[in-house]
Amino acid sequence: MVTDNVLALVDDENLVIHVVWTPVLASDDYPSSVKAQFYIPDERAMHYWDGDVNLGNAYGRVIALPNGRRLAWDIYFVYRKGVLWGEKPPEPDAWAHQLGLNDRHLGDGERLRESLQEILAESN
Repeated sequence: MVTDNVLALVDDENLVIHVVWTPVLASDDYPSSVKAQFYIPDERAMHYWDGDVNLGNAYGRVIALPNGRRLAWDIYFVYRKGVLWGEKPPEPDAWAHQLGLNDRHLGDGERLRESLQEILAESN
């Protein structure tokens, strides 16, 4: 969905994609994360493994997740170029998730794509 409805429709050389795979389901491990990279074949994407769920837990303290969740996963963040990271992740400029139905639910990705395009246009 994100690959087709967001990434494939945003042709901008300034877009950098970081994909962080983290274990949430019993079948999630490093080898399965390597296989899952097939689903995001975008050449701009860099893939990482967060086996200790450090990043997902850190984001869970930065953003308000639906249904009282504490672990951020299956979430898409957009940052402006030059955002500095400190001890905790900075708040994203835009974000969407697939963790429950609320105003930040990814849906078809249109709002996320529009936010991404606006932010990229500002930096060009």
